[in-house]
Amino acid sequence: MSGWRAGLVAIALGGVVLAMGWFLNRPDPSDPTSTTDPVAQSDLRLACSAAFSLVCDELAELNGYGRSDYSISDPIPEDAVVIGFASDLPAGATVFARSPIAIGVWAEKAPTLENECGTVTPACLVEQAGTPWSEIGGSAGWGAVRLGLSDPETGIADLEAWKLIASQNPGTDFGQFVPLRRETDGDVVTDLVLFPSRADIVVASEVAIGSQLANARGRAGRIRVYYPDPSPFLAVAAVGEGRAAANFIESLGSADSQSLLGSLGLRPLTGETTNLMQDLGTPAGEGATVTEAEKSALVTSWNSLIGN
Repeated sequence: MSGWRAGLVAIALGGVVLAMGWFLNRPDPSDPTSTTDPVAQSDLRLACSAAFSLVCDELAELNGYGRSDYSISDPIPEDAVVIGFASDLPAGATVFARSPIAIGVWAEKAPTLENECGTVTPACLVEQAGTPWSEIGGSAGWGAVRLGLSDPETGIADLEAWKLIASQNPGTDFGQFVPLRRETDGDVVTDLVLFPSRADIVVASEVAIGSQLANARGRAGRIRVYYPDPSPFLAVAAVGEGRAAANFIESLGSADSQSLLGSLGLRPLTGETTNLMQDLGTPAGEGATVTEAEKSALVTSWNSLIGN
């Protein structure tokens, strides 16, 4: 972790670590597992997908926990707390934060897109995807407008992102975009930063974009963040087994923890945005999330688009 990030997070979350201490180490005399939990607090690890890489990295380092990656197809490890979107986790996961769906655009190209569209919206993305940047006032060296999308079957955030695009009826002749069929929204944003030639724009969860904002500034510039109006908000949750996991999960709901979630790219359940990460904003409105009845049609439309 870079020095500036370590300093920032230490300042922002120092109070949270102290508050967590009481939760994490207190005994529970009414629970027989308090003294027989097979996983000691110090042996706990946090497991997250790419979308939550910053969240897991910082919380694991601050608490002295291990850290591992997690896929929604994996079973919940016995010695870990898994953090992810509630819809991607087993029933019984504890919701402690939220994250809206957002649009990330490389900042050097964002003004060109704004000038052409007026407002950067899903309709704008569908209209401009595949258009040479030079035709809308950008540099010929940028090639065509490339929109990065992930397979809606890989997770709820990917499904919500595709719903926003599909709602604009892109049709089977939809212009150039980047179908990353086996990657989650976190992987799409990571690829945007590591390989900026792959995509100019992504539609993904805000927490996934937030996890890569610092890396983007260190590599190829800033990512400008826009919000659909309305923007669907996804519930973020944690799940784990045993007293050690339960203590940590409970600590995430404390007032101190909630007040500082914004510095990790998450929205607290309270709605507070005072400590929101730099470069993030506030959606104008909150939209409905995907229903069970919509899922099948969305997956079918995606498969039709990519030729499956």
